[in-house]
Amino acid sequence: MNIKTRSSLKFSTALLAGLAFLSPLSRAATFVLTEATTQDINAAFDAGALTSEKLTELYLARIAAYDQTGPRVNAVIHLNAKALAEARALDVERKAKGPRSPLHGVPVLVKDNFDTFDMPTTGGALALKGAIPAHDAFMVKKLREAGAVLIAKSNMDEMARGGNGVSSLGGQTLNPHAPGLIPGGSSAGTGAGVAAVYAPVGLGTETGGSVRHPANDTNIVGMVATEGLLSRAGIMPISMSQDRGGPMTLSVYDTAVMLTVMAGIDPNDQITRLGIGQKPSAHYESFLKPDSLKGKRLGVLRDLFKSGPDHEPYNKLIEEAIAVMKKAGAVVVDPVSTGTDLFAMTQGQSLGNYEYKASFNAYMLARGPGQPVSSLAELIASGKYHPRLKENYERSEAITPMDLNAEYAGKYRNRAALKKVLEDLLVKFDLDAFVYPVRSGPLPAAGTWPLPPGVSGQSVSDYCGLPAITVPAGFTPDGTPNGLEIMGAAFADATVLQIAFGYEQATKLRKLPALTPPLPGETINY
Repeated sequence: MNIKTRSSLKFSTALLAGLAFLSPLSRAATFVLTEATTQDINAAFDAGALTSEKLTELYLARIAAYDQTGPRVNAVIHLNAKALAEARALDVERKAKGPRSPLHGVPVLVKDNFDTFDMPTTGGALALKGAIPAHDAFMVKKLREAGAVLIAKSNMDEMARGGNGVSSLGGQTLNPHAPGLIPGGSSAGTGAGVAAVYAPVGLGTETGGSVRHPANDTNIVGMVATEGLLSRAGIMPISMSQDRGGPMTLSVYDTAVMLTVMAGIDPNDQITRLGIGQKPSAHYESFLKPDSLKGKRLGVLRDLFKSGPDHEPYNKLIEEAIAVMKKAGAVVVDPVSTGTDLFAMTQGQSLGNYEYKASFNAYMLARGPGQPVSSLAELIASGKYHPRLKENYERSEAITPMDLNAEYAGKYRNRAALKKVLEDLLVKFDLDAFVYPVRSGPLPAAGTWPLPPGVSGQSVSDYCGLPAITVPAGFTPDGTPNGLEIMGAAFADATVLQIAFGYEQATKLRKLPALTPPLPGETINY
C-alpha cells in the first residue's frame, strides 16, 4: 500500500468516526458518576466527554461534601494532595500513548495499612502519625503501574484489630446506609467510602472477614482471592498465615479488573509461589458474560445459616438470591453440609494473636529507616494507640514463640483440615461454588466494643484460603444491607467472579446511600 492510499484510508476512517460521533442513535450516552463502572468511565474518556482530572474533581467533591461535613462519614484518613496533578499527567499520557489499562486515570481508595511511598501509612494509629514507608505495597505498585490515581487513604479499625471501624488517629467511621450501626471492619473506611462513591474501587485487607464483612454491611462488592494469587508484601500485617488483601468495588466487573491488574508473583512474598501458572491467560473480566450463571452448579452450604427470629430477615434475602440464581439457569444443590458445626470449628481459630508480634516486627523492619516505632514493644511503650487495644497488644507481645506453642500448631493444622473438608465437598457434589450468607444477624450499634461473639459474621474463607466474594443481596425491612457470599475451589477465582457477575446482573441491588446523594455536575450527557 502506498502512502497516498494509506492517507486516503486514514481520512475516510476519521470521517466515518466523526459521523458516528455526531449520530445520536449510535453515540448518545449518559454518564452518571454514582452508578459508573470503569467501563462507563472509559467510554466517557474515549468519547472525550470526561477526563481523569474532571473525574478526580468529582470524587474529591463528594469527599468534601460528605466525609468531614454533612453526614460526616469519616471514611478518609489522608487525602492525596497530588491527586489532581497525577490525573492531569495521566490525561496527557492517554492522549499521547493511549491508556495503560482500564484503571488508567481512575481514582482508587486505599486502606491505610497498605504502604504508599508518597503518603503516610499509619494503620490508624497515633504512634505512626505522618510516618511514610520507603516503598509501595506490591498491590499498590501494580495499581500505579496500571495508571490508577490513589485519591486517598481510608480509615480502618486500628492496626486492623477489630470489626467496627474505629482508630485512635481517624476516629469512628459511619455506615452511610445505617449511621447508627457499625460499618463493618476492619476495612471500614474503604467500605463506607466506596459505598458513598468517593471512588468506584478501593483496597481492603482481612484476617477474619475484614474485606467481606464491611462490603456486606455497606452494600458493595468485596472479594478475597485464593491465597497466593495476590501479594501481601507491604501490607501492615496481623497474621502471616491468614492475611489477604482484596478489591472492594461498586461492581463485580471492577472487582475482576482489579484482580487482573494486581495478581502476580512477588519475590517479597513467598506465598505467591502458590500462584505460579494459576492466573488465566485472559483477563478476569473477559470471563464475565450475561449468561454466566447458566449451568453453574451451586451448593447451598446450610452449615453457615443461623436459625431464629433475629436471623429470619437476613436468611430470607439469601433464599431469594438462591431462587434468582436458579431462575437464571444455575443448578442448585440444596442442602450440602460438611457434617460438622462450621461455626464451632472456626470459633477461636484465628492465628493473629500468635503471629502478630513476629509479623509486625518484620514489617516495621522492612518499612525502612526513620519510622517512629520499630517493633510491637515500642508501639506499646509509646502509649499512642486506642486504649481498647492495650490488652490485645500486651497478650501478643508476651506470647510463647510460635515454634514452641502447641495450641498454635494445632490451629495451624486445622486450616489444612478445613480446606480439605470443603474441597472434598465441592468434588463430591460436582460443585462450582458454595453460596451462603456473609452474616445472618443484626448489626451492632456503632461503637460497640467488644463485639458480641458471632456478630462479626463468618470467616470460613480466611481459615482455609479459598476465594470468596460478597455481592449485595438487598436490605432487610429495617434498611440494613445484607450480602450473598460465593466461595469456590482454590484458584477458581474466575468461576467465582462469573457466578457473582451473573447474580449481580440479574438483581442490581446496590443502592446509593440516602445520606450521600448525587451532587450537581455528576451527570454528563454526551
